[in-house]
Amino acid sequence: MEGRIGTLIVCGFVVLLFYIVALGLIFADLWAGVRKAKQRGEFRTSEGLKKTVGKINKYFAMHFAMTLVDAVQISLLYMLYREYQYDIPMLPVFTLIGVLYEAFVEIRSITEPANIKEKKLQDDFKRLLQSALSEASFRERVISLIEDCNIKDKEE
Repeated sequence: MEGRIGTLIVCGFVVLLFYIVALGLIFADLWAGVRKAKQRGEFRTSEGLKKTVGKINKYFAMHFAMTLVDAVQISLLYMLYREYQYDIPMLPVFTLIGVLYEAFVEIRSITEPANIKEKKLQDDFKRLLQSALSEASFRERVISLIEDCNIKDKEE
């Protein structure tokens, strides 16, 4: 019985370690983002920090939910051991899955070249421009603005 209590304590420390790793990955991504912004010559604003705080909120809400599921699962396994002597390993599996997901996303973001973000921005702008030009009213306004500019240039 006392061995299982020790296992519960170890599970708690493993979950704490998972949370520390998750936070470390987020800060590593922040550092990589600042480094890439310097490479691109971008001015660094508080937007990146706001995104990081939002990311911490989003990921830790997910990790907390996964930890609650693990707590139920480990409690059930503890009860099965205590009542029926079923010896199934107590591991925080769902929290591990959540941290592995975050690690995949963050490591992919960290290793992504700096010019990829610039390409994504260009593609977004291109899509925005195409959708705006597909609207007749927008096209007409642009044409009228160009014509007005041409008339003013001729008058000067």
